[in-house]
Amino acid sequence: MKKLIYIIVTLLSLNSCSLKQNEIAIYTSISSPQTNYALSNISSLFDTNRIVVTNSVDKADIIIEIDKNNNLPNLKAEGFSIQESKNGKKVIIGKDPTGAMYGIFDIAEELSFGKSLDEIKSKFVNPSFKNRFIKFNLPWEPYRDRKVVSVHEQTCRDTLYWKSFLDMMAVNRLNVLSLWNLHPFTDMIKPDKYPDASSLTDEELSKRKEFWKTLFAMAKERAIQTYIVNWNIFLPEAFVKSRGLEDEYKMSGKHWGEGFTSPLVEDYTRESVKQVINEYPNLTGIGITLGEGMGGMTSEERRDWVNRTIIKGMNMADRKAKLLYRAPLSASTSSVGDTDKRTEVLTRELLDTLQTPLETVISFKYNWSHGHSSDKLVIVHGGVLTNTYWNPAPDNYSILWTVRNEDFFIHRWAEPEFVRRFAKNNLSQSYMSGCIIGSECYIPAKDYISNETGSKYFDYAYERQWLWYSIWGRMLYDIETNDELFAQQLNKKFDIDFGGKLLETWKVASSYYHHFSSFYRGSWDAALYSEAFSSIMRGPNVTVKNKVDIVTMAALGNRPVLDTTQYVNISDFIVNKDSIKDEIITPIELVDILNKNGDKLLSDLEIYRKYDVDPVLEVELTDIEILANLQLFFAERINATTLLGEHLLLGEYLQEAEIEKHLDSSIQYWQRITELKERYNKKQILYAFNDKLDHRVYLETLKKERKNYKEIKEFWIHNIR
Repeated sequence: MKKLIYIIVTLLSLNSCSLKQNEIAIYTSISSPQTNYALSNISSLFDTNRIVVTNSVDKADIIIEIDKNNNLPNLKAEGFSIQESKNGKKVIIGKDPTGAMYGIFDIAEELSFGKSLDEIKSKFVNPSFKNRFIKFNLPWEPYRDRKVVSVHEQTCRDTLYWKSFLDMMAVNRLNVLSLWNLHPFTDMIKPDKYPDASSLTDEELSKRKEFWKTLFAMAKERAIQTYIVNWNIFLPEAFVKSRGLEDEYKMSGKHWGEGFTSPLVEDYTRESVKQVINEYPNLTGIGITLGEGMGGMTSEERRDWVNRTIIKGMNMADRKAKLLYRAPLSASTSSVGDTDKRTEVLTRELLDTLQTPLETVISFKYNWSHGHSSDKLVIVHGGVLTNTYWNPAPDNYSILWTVRNEDFFIHRWAEPEFVRRFAKNNLSQSYMSGCIIGSECYIPAKDYISNETGSKYFDYAYERQWLWYSIWGRMLYDIETNDELFAQQLNKKFDIDFGGKLLETWKVASSYYHHFSSFYRGSWDAALYSEAFSSIMRGPNVTVKNKVDIVTMAALGNRPVLDTTQYVNISDFIVNKDSIKDEIITPIELVDILNKNGDKLLSDLEIYRKYDVDPVLEVELTDIEILANLQLFFAERINATTLLGEHLLLGEYLQEAEIEKHLDSSIQYWQRITELKERYNKKQILYAFNDKLDHRVYLETLKKERKNYKEIKEFWIHNIR
């Protein structure tokens, strides 16, 4: 193996006697896939040619070591230290190969920012959180079978895409890739005991296996764990047909229905889990959901079914795997989502005694599907969570928050201070091991959003959210990460010197998402879509039920807020003006915040656009301008709705001229938002709840409201679920 490493290093290296000015020589004797990967890909990962590999320790400027003898007892798994030796060389010491890889990345990135080796300071870095998951929904056997999902299948079958995505994950210290769909198994195996479950030919299956093995191997090389995560109880169509189950199994083509728990299905599930673990040694773990395909089952029945199938299958395998145990999505026999103490106690009893997995983590949806709404926990999927899972503190499992993003796919976000507050409020306990970040309605693969102009700047969808991945990944790895890192990333990416100021602008722009999704409470995916100012409309007096539409005055006026310690909704403000606590942000105060933010953003943009900016930067500046206008638009919607509410709720004189002024202003802002959105993005964009999401259609809704607002007799009562 050492000979192999020597050959690799030699092929990568330039003889140190031929080093050019500013080139820095790096040396290692470590035999590790992770360090080999880092050294082989420094130039492409960090867009720098300053580092070259040498096979001479004497001629090296940087030396890479592993702390095999525990000389640094405080260094934890995946941690690293950068020190300076007596002879002036930089020494990267990793606790393990992953830590060494991250140490290489750290120095390479600093050098790519233009620093000299002497300017790189000594440091000691341990991971703040052990588990830094990406949630990635697969486009086959998908949870949501829509065009916005199926459009990604070719890209997601391409290992070149995965190389790019995994590179991004590695650089950002995101160390777990979780792959989600309803039933993953028959895309990966032909069950030995149930070959009729597979619809693939031997040739097709061989290609699929090659794909999966390549993906898992690439992930492992980058120190990225891999999980497959399913929903229950779902069966492949071929199995249903071959076993004559069409009259009994009612889940085909949907994800809500009665649980189907026959002995045949249980045995098939056990065998599939066992065989997948055995055939894919680089697969790290299995994830389970006590969810949609388990209607009619009690909490005990769901728990016991998982024990008899998934967990027993893991126990039958030739090796141990890790387990991601998603908290039950419903406490009752329905699938709509609810919580209760009894279900939490039942689940905790299982987790406290579970011995099969190599490691067990349980996850909860943080503020349901809208994780960027507030830095304080208010709800999980189904409702309010008690402290059952962590009081007393567990020793057999750790806890993850699933921070879902169903609020921005088209436009961008960059607010590291939000992550700091979130971590302080929700991850400071010893039993919290990290986060799962990602979306249900959005797959970051094919760039299906950009128009012809915008598509010149991206190969894949995830690249438009590059700073979102960087902020979450780097801060989950090291919560002490300074904003200077992200400012330097902006400077380098766009060849500018005002990255620090631009980051501050991004923070103000990103605050729109937090304000709107805290003020207008969401729950499941369609309940709120912040960047489109839209929501599904449900409630007893809603005029057109289950329609996803822009939020009108009728919808905004009585919508509950998410965080009642920070906001009050419009109706409650109007009725209880004199009794609202000083620390609460009233609608009028929120208007002031939004207007100041919008004006500041537009002022900042005027300054930035005086420079000869990179075309890709102009794409991002356009996003900031959209978010500026969204804040101004939101403010005018509150203004108009508050005036209307004073008439409806207090009987005050209807101030038609003022309301119409605010409505006209909001229409002008939405017109501008639409024009800016279409500068680099398609006019109609695929969305999970609308195959032709079109801001111009929403513009017509606003104009119609302007014409007919006097017909509004009451604000809607919302069924947020």
